Amino acid sequence: MSLEFRFANQQDLNTIVEIENASMSSPWTLDSYKEALDSDHAFIMVADEAGVCVGFAVFYLTAPESELPDIVVSESYRGRGIGKLLLDASLRELSLRGVDTVFLEVRVSNERARALYEKMGFEEIGRRKYFYSDPIEDAICMRLEIDS
Repeated sequence: MSLEFRFANQQDLNTIVEIENASMSSPWTLDSYKEALDSDHAFIMVADEAGVCVGFAVFYLTAPESELPDIVVSESYRGRGIGKLLLDASLRELSLRGVDTVFLEVRVSNERARALYEKMGFEEIGRRKYFYSDPIEDAICMRLEIDS
């Protein structure tokens, strides 16, 4: 596996939307990704294998804090540690940009993601009742303090 981590570009957007639509019950729209791509206060990090986007993570930035609203690895690439490597690369970038705290929400039922976040050092700081729809579900709010 020869992975590269880079910032998304316009050519990645259709693949990102395909991965999102195949994975999420309430997917983001193409316009949502375009907005993040064009923003000075966001970035999309891509896991690239041989020129193909196989996963991505979106971060919103308000240094010294950041939010991770969306991270997805293509279903056929899951179970290979790509999510962890993508988070590692993204956290290095966030640290370079002066971010020391990252927040996220995750579905209560998403045990695989929760296990990854806990392994990466995120801690539960609260819950949001009925945060998700389709199906309606609580969110676990998590925080990570990045070591500089």
